[in-house]
Amino acid sequence: MTAESWTIIGAAIAVVGVLTPVLVGMRRDLTGLTRDVAHLRERMARLEGLFEGFVHRDGKAPSPST
Repeated sequence: MTAESWTIIGAAIAVVGVLTPVLVGMRRDLTGLTRDVAHLRERMARLEGLFEGFVHRDGKAPSPST
C-alpha cells in the first residue's frame, strides 16, 4: 500500500472517531426532546379537558347572546 492509501485510511478513521461522539450526543438530545414533547402533549390535553369542562358545564353549547 502506498502512503496515500494509508493517509486516506487514517483520515477516515479520524472522521469516524470525531463524528461518533457527536452523533451519540445528538441522539441523546433528541430522546430528551421527544420526552419533553410527550409531557407537553399530556399537559395540553389536560388543559383542553379542563377548558372544555369549564365552557360546557351542562353538556350543552352556550347559546350566543343577541
